[in-house]
Amino acid sequence: MRVPLPDVEFGALTVLLPMHLALDEGGAILSAGLTLRKLIGTAEHFEDAFTITGNDADPGQFPVDLIHLRRGQRVFLRLNKQPDTVLRGHGVSLGNRMCLLNLGFGVGLADAVGSFGLTDADFAPSELAMELLFLFEANRAAMGELVRVNTRLECARRVAQAHAMADPLTGLLNRRGMELALEQVSNQGSKVPYVVAQIDLDGFKQINDRLGHAFGDQILQAVAEALRRETRAGDSVARFGGDEFVILFPLPPATHELGQLGRRLIDGIEKMTAASPYRARISASIGFSDSRNYAQPGVAGMLEDADRALYQAKRSGKARASVWRPDMDSER
Repeated sequence: MRVPLPDVEFGALTVLLPMHLALDEGGAILSAGLTLRKLIGTAEHFEDAFTITGNDADPGQFPVDLIHLRRGQRVFLRLNKQPDTVLRGHGVSLGNRMCLLNLGFGVGLADAVGSFGLTDADFAPSELAMELLFLFEANRAAMGELVRVNTRLECARRVAQAHAMADPLTGLLNRRGMELALEQVSNQGSKVPYVVAQIDLDGFKQINDRLGHAFGDQILQAVAEALRRETRAGDSVARFGGDEFVILFPLPPATHELGQLGRRLIDGIEKMTAASPYRARISASIGFSDSRNYAQPGVAGMLEDADRALYQAKRSGKARASVWRPDMDSER
C-alpha cells in the first residue's frame, strides 16, 4: 500500500527542490520537482523515466539501493528519453517504505540548459547553477574570441611572410623566397631530384635604357607571366633582381630533356614580350644544373654551376639553354 506524502509537503518540495524525486518502495513516483518534470514528462514510475548507472549500478533495477542512500553515496540516473543526460545527486530513505532524492546536472549543466530550454526560474534560488552557467558561457565566449584573434594574427603573419618573400614588381618569389624553397628541397637529400635554372634576359638592358624603366618594368612583368605559364604548380619561380630569374624544378624531366624545357621557356618569353605594345625583341639565355649529376648536391654549388651554364649559353650565341657538366669551363 502506497503511503503518500501530505499535499502540503508536495507543495513545499516543489518550491524548495525543483529537481527532487520522491519514490515509494515499489518505484512509483510520489512527487517530482517542476524542473525534473520537464525532463521526465508524465512518467509515473521510476523505470519509465530512469536507468540506474554508475560503477556499482545494476542497470534497470529498482528500488534504488537504499543502502547507498543511507550511506550518503551518490546516485547516478540516466534519462531514458535522452540517454546522453545523466543526473546525479544524493538521497535519503524515509523509513523503509520511501526515499527522497535531490538531483542535479553536474558538469552536463550547459548541455542540459540548451537541450531542455531551462532558465534561471527552473533552479532553486539558493543554487549557483545559472551563475556557473554564466561563467561557463563567458569563458566559452572569451575562448572563442581568443581563437578568432589568434586566427587573425596567424593570417596576418602569413600575409606578412608572403609579402616578405615576394618580388613586388612581378609577384614572383624574391631571392629570400627562392632560398627557402631551395633549402626545403635540399633537406630531402637524394630522395627528391631537382633542377635549378638560371635565366638572364638577352637585349633587355638596351631596351630598358632606350625606352625607360617604366617600359622595362612591363617587360619584366611579361617575362614573369611567361614563366608562370610554362612551369608547373609545384615549381618555384623567382626574380633575383634586375633581369635575372631562377626556377626550381622538383621531380624534373630527364637530364637529356632539359634542352627542350629550356627551348620552351625561351619561346614563351619571346612570344610574351613580342606581344607588348612596343613589340620588344627580348629573348633569354638559360643555364641548368641537375641534382642527379652530383654525389652530394648542395644549393650554393648548384646555383653557381647553373650560372656557369648560363654564361656558356651566352657565349654560344644567346637565346639558348645549356646544362652544366663537370667538364664545363668554369670561366665566364
